Amino acid sequence: MRFIDQFTVMLLDLHGTFMFRGDRFSETENFARTYRELGGRALGDEEIRRLVLEVCATMEQAYADPRYNEHFPSVWHCLEHITRPQGLPEREVGLLECVIARHEVGVIPNAYAAVLRELAQTHKLGIVSNIWSTRDLYVQELERAGICDLFDILVFSSDYGKIKPSPSLFIKALEAFAVDRSQIVFVGDSLTRDIAGAKAVGLSAVWIDTGTGTVDESVPSPDLVIQDLRELLEG
Repeated sequence: MRFIDQFTVMLLDLHGTFMFRGDRFSETENFARTYRELGGRALGDEEIRRLVLEVCATMEQAYADPRYNEHFPSVWHCLEHITRPQGLPEREVGLLECVIARHEVGVIPNAYAAVLRELAQTHKLGIVSNIWSTRDLYVQELERAGICDLFDILVFSSDYGKIKPSPSLFIKALEAFAVDRSQIVFVGDSLTRDIAGAKAVGLSAVWIDTGTGTVDESVPSPDLVIQDLRELLEG
């Protein structure tokens, strides 16, 4: 019997769980090229770079502060605040918001889409994911991978102005399933956001240990530790 066979519902994180190569916000990224691909012409390359990186720094700071778990700012809000002194037109703010979204969303590899199709044969599935941008490009990537219809519910943090480990995001997902919480398992790659959040609402949890995070002794232990989502299919 596999570990997952004791559950009927599986909730999953997105980035680092089955979506990869996202969050492309290094200083070497060509944000200006993305801006121009979207039709932007008014801003110079260095101005685009400065604004995007300033927004990212602001949001990273909020992301690391637990006080913002229940009221996390949107990309649009940060952009408006940062660009207000220079009176940037709303259209330009919108273009910069789209630039950030394009650099945030990742790719779902075919191998992971196949795993999710197999999991959907035995479990009801849902997503609870922290994202900064709106859900649009994420839904498009799920559709491109041919797996959007596998999920009974998609809970994206930006829809609610909260971030995991906020219990309300997990509870929102639970509302879609008429089963006891003992029948639900959460799978994610963050101890402090995924595992702690799931445990706080009474769920079992699987931690995908990618080797890039740090172990927090204050976080409840996961029920299973794996290195890759594909291991869930093993006996």
